[in-house]
Amino acid sequence: MPSADALLSHLRSDPTALAQLVELVLDDLLARPVSELIEPEWVAGRVVEGLRASADDTRTEAWVRTQLQGALERAESQEGPLRPRVPGELIGPVKDLLRRPYTPDPVIIRALLDHRAMRSLLRAVLSETLTEFAKTIKSAVPQKNPLPSRGRLGNLLGAAQGVAMVVGAELERQLEGKVQAFLDGAIARSLDLSVDRMCAPDFADDFGAWRADSVEALLDLPLERYRRELEKLDPDALVGEVAAMLRAVARWDGLESAVQAGLEASVREAGTRSARDFLAGSGLEEGWRPHVQALMSERAQELVQTDGFADWLDAVCTAADSG
Repeated sequence: MPSADALLSHLRSDPTALAQLVELVLDDLLARPVSELIEPEWVAGRVVEGLRASADDTRTEAWVRTQLQGALERAESQEGPLRPRVPGELIGPVKDLLRRPYTPDPVIIRALLDHRAMRSLLRAVLSETLTEFAKTIKSAVPQKNPLPSRGRLGNLLGAAQGVAMVVGAELERQLEGKVQAFLDGAIARSLDLSVDRMCAPDFADDFGAWRADSVEALLDLPLERYRRELEKLDPDALVGEVAAMLRAVARWDGLESAVQAGLEASVREAGTRSARDFLAGSGLEEGWRPHVQALMSERAQELVQTDGFADWLDAVCTAADSG
């Protein structure tokens, strides 16, 4: 039986054996039924335990805050628009995706739009628009020195002037006395029109073009604007709020059962199929395995070069000799 030193020397000098071991491990994993690879109860328990440990550990929140602060500091040195930092090959497919016609459910859109904040916004817009329109009409009506009467033409001009004054006065009266009631109805109608238009099949192409064109507009804005928007969110406080949300999820009594139920559903769907059968037709094994196998072989070769691996191998060989 070769000594530990001989085995170590062989493993360090010839990567073939390690590459074969990695291939055997991957073949074994892919040949096993999915139900053997995933034990829902055990996995759910460990996931929840890890989440709760991280959520309750103040060091995790501090670490996230430090990483975010470092990213913001690095971003300070970046200038110019966003476009040069986005792969050009990605822009076209993203725009095509956003441009796809889509007609949302009116019930969902109304649930999103019919809110006091939106009603307040519409009230301000409509009130300002009506007020400015009334001022325009009023300023267009001569207050003094009416036109002299010159026969039938003068009479017509005088009548038109009178109508304009009446219209202006009526608008002013509405603005002064009944504007609130009028705006309530106008706001309700505006919401109805907005929901109808956003959910109309005939308008789907226009909205798709708007979404796609928004990409171009956002790409050409300078990074400084995005930094200012992030600063408005108060990143430090945001980290604390996200951490509080994670703690709330972690403390939910039904979390473990929900995770377990999801995993059990996936295992039932896979049935008795192996992992390789489950992935068949997806292209994932063919596309990713060569890269995963190469990376694992490289890491394994790095591992055998360490003193820790040498000590472990020596202990294994010693135990085998003494047994």
